[in-house]
Amino acid sequence: MTRRHHTVPQVYLRAFADSARRVRVIARDDPARSQVTSVRNACVEVGFYRVDPTAFEIPTDRTPPDPEAFEAHLSAFESRAASGLNKLSRSGMSGITKEDWYHLINFIALQTVRGNRFRQDLDAVVNRALATYLGQVATDDHIWSWLEQHGEASDESAVAAFRHRLLGDGRPRLVPPQEFYVQESMKVALTSLSGRLATGWRWSVIESREPVLTSDEPVCWWGPGDEPIGFATAPVVWLPLGPRRILQLMAEDEMPTSLGLPGDSSDGRDQLVRRVNVLVAEQSHRWIVHHPADLPLEGVTLGPRTEWAEELVDVIESGEERRELWIHRRRPVPTPPVEEEAP
Repeated sequence: MTRRHHTVPQVYLRAFADSARRVRVIARDDPARSQVTSVRNACVEVGFYRVDPTAFEIPTDRTPPDPEAFEAHLSAFESRAASGLNKLSRSGMSGITKEDWYHLINFIALQTVRGNRFRQDLDAVVNRALATYLGQVATDDHIWSWLEQHGEASDESAVAAFRHRLLGDGRPRLVPPQEFYVQESMKVALTSLSGRLATGWRWSVIESREPVLTSDEPVCWWGPGDEPIGFATAPVVWLPLGPRRILQLMAEDEMPTSLGLPGDSSDGRDQLVRRVNVLVAEQSHRWIVHHPADLPLEGVTLGPRTEWAEELVDVIESGEERRELWIHRRRPVPTPPVEEEAP
């Protein structure tokens, strides 16, 4: 039987639970739909980290790899970070040791990549690379030659139609296997991400009078403005810690004022918590999570989901030549038009 896997570990979710270890989960696509459930049943996906043992099998292995090996490794990282998470959620940075700090870095890095959002990012990267490669190598001459060799029409319109099939909206896509997602997420977390998180940040815990929520995508990498933000460029990282606390990592060469963030007054902290709540809720994949007695989304309208899409950012025209500059980034999912009823 395929096991259920937590995309967010129980040791983390317990900080948002009541005395009976229950949390409230809210559907991302329908915030009016919610339920109180046990931490054990929150943020689970069937077989999310399970791998095909033959994908990593080496001929000299006496026994095949365990299909649940990655889940076991993640559980080990979670247990080592438990002490630091408990200290942060109860007393802030007080008492955090170097060992706690090391395990918290790994926890944040792994939690950044272990959900559905990172898998969507991987899909976008590999398929954007494929489209770029095809656009460079599939010249009109190559297409014409291929059509000729296969006995198909090869006039100008046929070449144009083939190019559109190759590079248009319905172009071929790579569909990575689950093993690719699992292996790449672990590699990215424990190399580039943990390396970046280890230096150049000021760590602090934001305490608020406002209720704090989390989600199945709890780590928020953020930057001001509308430019695309990635792991290498974000000057701020937020991780909700519990009903009234958020861990903040801010680049050492930045200040809240330089980033347009509220100041450190009580009102400023409350404003910041509300902003982080919205960001964490909007980037969730399926579930928003908070303490059963809190109402952190009261009066909040969440923005649309985002998806990877092409965006035209500049056009240069010179004589009969037109050049377009496109970028590939996350954009809001278009709202389908409302059909009007016939009179």
